[in-house]
Amino acid sequence: MRLKRVHIIQILILIGAALTWFITTGMLSASNPSDTATDRIQQRVSTATGRSLLNFAYNDEDTARLLKTFYSERKGLPAWIGEEGPDAQAVTLLRILKRSYREGLCPQDYGIERIETMMTAISREKELDHPVNPERLADLDLLLTEAFFSYAAHFAGGRADHQKQYPGWVYKPRQTDLVKTLVNALESKNLEGTLNDLAPRFYDYRKLHEILNSYIDIAENGGWPVIPDGRPLKKGMRDYRVNLLRNRLMMTSGSPNTSQAIPNDVFDRELEIAVRSFQRQHGLRQDGIVGPPTLRHLNVPVEVRICQVAVNLDRLRWLPTELGNRHLLINIPAFNLEVVEDQNVVMNIRAIVGKTNKRTNLLSSRVTSVELNPYWRVPKTIAVEEYLPKLKKNPQYLSGKKMKVFAGGNYQNRPISPETINWSRYSTERFPYFLRQEPGPDNPLGRVKFVFSNEADIYIHDTPTRRLFAQSRRSFSHGCIRIEKPVDLAAYLLQSSSDNRWSSRNIQAEIQKGKNKTLILPKVVPVHIVYKTVWIDQEGKLNFRPDIYNIDNIPGNLTVIMASLERSHLNSGLR
Repeated sequence: MRLKRVHIIQILILIGAALTWFITTGMLSASNPSDTATDRIQQRVSTATGRSLLNFAYNDEDTARLLKTFYSERKGLPAWIGEEGPDAQAVTLLRILKRSYREGLCPQDYGIERIETMMTAISREKELDHPVNPERLADLDLLLTEAFFSYAAHFAGGRADHQKQYPGWVYKPRQTDLVKTLVNALESKNLEGTLNDLAPRFYDYRKLHEILNSYIDIAENGGWPVIPDGRPLKKGMRDYRVNLLRNRLMMTSGSPNTSQAIPNDVFDRELEIAVRSFQRQHGLRQDGIVGPPTLRHLNVPVEVRICQVAVNLDRLRWLPTELGNRHLLINIPAFNLEVVEDQNVVMNIRAIVGKTNKRTNLLSSRVTSVELNPYWRVPKTIAVEEYLPKLKKNPQYLSGKKMKVFAGGNYQNRPISPETINWSRYSTERFPYFLRQEPGPDNPLGRVKFVFSNEADIYIHDTPTRRLFAQSRRSFSHGCIRIEKPVDLAAYLLQSSSDNRWSSRNIQAEIQKGKNKTLILPKVVPVHIVYKTVWIDQEGKLNFRPDIYNIDNIPGNLTVIMASLERSHLNSGLR
């Protein structure tokens, strides 16, 4: 009996071991697909090289590095898939990416077709009760993560690589911790809110975003009407095109309304007011008459305006998140400088900007001082391109111009008489001299210079050539910004100084002494040089201006955005 009991115990132990083996191996063979995907992800990430793990061409960051950092912190654990495949956050991200054209971005940049194809394949496998392919799950998770990083980078700092598109311009991209952003988004289960926090917070950005979406809505509904050519339309006329004009203006401004007593084909006073408003917003002559220039602007297709607004929205993402409670804003296409305080424009000054072949750089910096009766240290490019050829012809060319010549770049050295130099020996590549013009009424910097550090070595200054401010298009400089009211601006920036004595009158008196003097600002003031061909003015009105530097149409931009609209099923409503 004792032997039988021992045998029974041994048999039970063997049965238990067999069951344990069976259950364990069974679990392994039917292991969670996401667990296997974890192993695949770790393997893929550990061996990743290059910019993009999945060979995307659009990435703005070293995404292989970002992916390694992100997945190593979570030991390869998938971010977007679970036991049943893609989770709710994956679906949310795909929806955000597909609607990115409403942020002025391009869905095709984020591999949405590949993501949708994978999700469809996984869904089909589940419907057929087939095992989910763990390799596909790993690819999908990596793909979604990479798409998130690129979308977040674009949303935070702009889609266009401005360092590549505009070489020599010195904007510094905003830095964003994309890994931390993704972790926060996943933990909070609030992808959209987390991404929206990356966008600029200033008023102009928010309003331009609203305009973009209203224009996309117009495109979805067929666009605005085209007004045929014909005689100029003006108040008092009756023409079938008047009704088209009225409808066109109502689509973007909500006005004008017409009295029921007046037929829609009559050009009445309300319509004239609306035309004048349209002309002001587009920088046209405000005569209330729809002649050829106004007609051309009215008939610009809504799709083109969508692209223009999107490009300008993208450029606003290059700026710091906060512009400063008090700051200077120079808009190149508008040829003006605004002093902004508490979100209100307290001073508006006409400006002259760089020529099309001597473009003013875009940048953000801080004005630190005002220089009265400044010296002009002639940039080397101007010295060799403009002055050297004239000096070769006439060594006395600088006579009477209060211009001094120095060797070695040290302006403390004794100046050299230009007549003693054999200028014919020198060239653009070999030019060992530096030119400096002394303070005076003919100095190109005028009587006031505003100093702010920047790699482009440009500044805001006065000018002796006052007549140019009467021009509507003011692109005449070599890159610096000339302003019409430098003394008023100086007085404003110095008004909080400790002695509080730098009024406009006192600054003028100091200038009359003719001596160089530097006044340190009591508090540095941010300055932003921007390029906005579309913007919202102080009255909340939308403004368009010509693209004087021909940079709105980033190569392929129109094509890409149009493709985004079409692939987002807007093409059914487009003309």
